[in-house]
Amino acid sequence: MWVPESMSRYLLATSKDDLTQVLEFFGKEGKFHLEEFKREELEKASYGKTYQNLNRENEEIQRIIQYFGIKRKKEPLMRAVDATEVDKEAKKFLTKFQDELGMKRDRLKALKEKETELNLLSEILALLPDEKIPIQELINGRFFKMKGGTIPLSEKEILKSVIQGTDVAVWTRPPLIDKIPIVAIYPISEEETAKKILDQARFSESMEFNKLKGKVSEVKDSIEIGFWEIKEERANIQNSIKKMGENVKEKILAFSRDTKIALTELGWIGKMSRTENVFFINTYLPSEVTPKIKKDSKDLDLYILSREKIQRNSKEAKNAPTKLNNPGFFRPFESLVKTYSIPSYQGIDPTILTSITFLLMFGAMFGDLGHGIVLLLCGIGLYFLPILKKYALLPIALGISSCIFGILFGEFFGTHPFEPLWFSPFENTERTMMLGVYLGMGMIASGFIIKIIEGKIRGDREEIFLSGESLPGLIFYISLVFLAFGVVKNIPKRLIIIEGSITGVSILVIALGKPIMEAIKEGLNTNDLLLSLSNVAHLSLAMIANTLSFIRVSAFNIGHAALTLSIIQIGNLLGEMIGGGEYLTLFLGNLIIIVLEGMIVFIQALRLEYYEFYSRFFEKGKREYKPIKIS
Repeated sequence: MWVPESMSRYLLATSKDDLTQVLEFFGKEGKFHLEEFKREELEKASYGKTYQNLNRENEEIQRIIQYFGIKRKKEPLMRAVDATEVDKEAKKFLTKFQDELGMKRDRLKALKEKETELNLLSEILALLPDEKIPIQELINGRFFKMKGGTIPLSEKEILKSVIQGTDVAVWTRPPLIDKIPIVAIYPISEEETAKKILDQARFSESMEFNKLKGKVSEVKDSIEIGFWEIKEERANIQNSIKKMGENVKEKILAFSRDTKIALTELGWIGKMSRTENVFFINTYLPSEVTPKIKKDSKDLDLYILSREKIQRNSKEAKNAPTKLNNPGFFRPFESLVKTYSIPSYQGIDPTILTSITFLLMFGAMFGDLGHGIVLLLCGIGLYFLPILKKYALLPIALGISSCIFGILFGEFFGTHPFEPLWFSPFENTERTMMLGVYLGMGMIASGFIIKIIEGKIRGDREEIFLSGESLPGLIFYISLVFLAFGVVKNIPKRLIIIEGSITGVSILVIALGKPIMEAIKEGLNTNDLLLSLSNVAHLSLAMIANTLSFIRVSAFNIGHAALTLSIIQIGNLLGEMIGGGEYLTLFLGNLIIIVLEGMIVFIQALRLEYYEFYSRFFEKGKREYKPIKIS
């Protein structure tokens, strides 16, 4: 709880034939943290082509699911798969399915083109009289010829102007998108002139029109029949496509699941090494679950080649993944810690201390019973929303903290309807300022103590007894605090001299301890000595700055009280001027305070955690424990 969970590292082996079963066990257990294998003499597993194929197949499967609007009724049972088998089966299925679907789509496209042509013919024929005259006698008559087709919409006025004074007659229909259906009739003797006129208007002749045979009325009827045939065939094809989707629904969803799992497994396999038939697996497991894992895996062909419990003071501990393990109430605060960085496996997990100090600072800055109740209710509301349920505990905890400090400070939506159990920050600003300073001193001292404990865990005595960040630094800080209070409170000079002596000794240890140890081991290095002396000055300034930085806790507390008081006064003024203005102002004002000031206070508390507390001990850059799972 106070330190990351203990880890054990295993070197495992399994055969190629048993790999799928082993991966399923790993995925369902959700405890194995795979590491990249480092032994160069073993050939790395290569599934590059399979991985690329599965990626393409998964993309195509998702397109099919989207095209048919396929949805799952329930979550599928997850299982491990053989990636090469999934690739083979998916490719076979998709080839057959896409060929069949492609033929139907091509036919729909052809029907669309045919419908467009029939639509054009129907428009052209609408220009002809509904007579029982053979249409070929009109197209290729003894004395006249007729052409049907389209011209661009922009050429309509040009055509009208150029046919004036000629024997060429033109009839038009309303435009089809950007083209105008036309029929042109002209004497055979004027064919050359007609050709020039039509070319100038960018006339596009319909070859299908020229192929029409039969009487005009019969041709019109056949066109209408053609429309109904197309409509019927299109409906049949669309129904058959829909049935294709229904027929393969379960299969396509199974392939969707299996391709995703196969891609995940190939990512796991990519971290393994192999000979021709054996896979080697480098993995970390939490030490407390290893007995259960060994029991559950006894029927698997999974061989333990080596096992090593990672001691926190060993060299291997520097590379071990970190698994935080805190009680349920404190888990929401793990995200605050991880936002800064992952704690070291060799260090202290600051989650519990973070949750306590964060709630103290938030409550001290945002201490109002009314605002706390609103935050509490928001958290309870989130709890009953399944999607947001996991975020509910944090606002609940913050709301409780605000409520407690609101009672201590006698605050309720900026008013003071009851006597404070402790004191009123707005009326006791000096006491409020000291509250922030005391809180800061406690957190900074805790940071030194954690650093000392981490040195003990690592077995680094030199770090514990000589470092300005450890025991000497803590003594230096405490003695500085006592000196400061001694001067302010006028304590006896004898005690001030004693504290001054302790301060001086701690400074000498910090400044000269490590350089002397290095001189004994390797000889005096003046650069190290100068660097150590400069560190003393930096440490002194940092301690003072870090402590004073916590005054912002008091400043935000006083600011919160002043802001709520301003809202009340503005509300009272508006209430005298406008009926109901008081209540609207109070509602909107408190809403703004809860949202904006609450967010600002949250960020400030987080900043103090990161820069004033964590900076004393936190070692960044460590890796998080991420077990592989089938999910």
